[in-house]
Amino acid sequence: MLNKDARGFIDNVAKYISRGPAGRTVLPKVQTLFSKVTTQAKKERFATVRSAVALTDAEKASIAKTIARILGHEVECHFHVNPEILAGISVTVADWVVDSSFATQLAAITHSLSNDEK
Repeated sequence: MLNKDARGFIDNVAKYISRGPAGRTVLPKVQTLFSKVTTQAKKERFATVRSAVALTDAEKASIAKTIARILGHEVECHFHVNPEILAGISVTVADWVVDSSFATQLAAITHSLSNDEK
């Protein structure tokens, strides 16, 4: 069973995909993939958290608590500092990745702008 946040995310992605011409064929594949990734993540006991700067103990505890709430169980979080992400954090649990790093957002903007020019 997915929590409310995960279900909302999947529903919104499904709505976005279904609007396109290939939606009918792609959507079932995407839903299956999301289900597999979520199922595997819910079984995982370890998470990797990357941040641009060292996090305080309170920040680490808050992130671990949020991950546990999303997955429905406690996980052992491994925290790493990676200045290349510039800001934000990236969380990996099995094949489930939530990347809110500034470097990833800049890359997405750059990609979007380069596609708009074509």
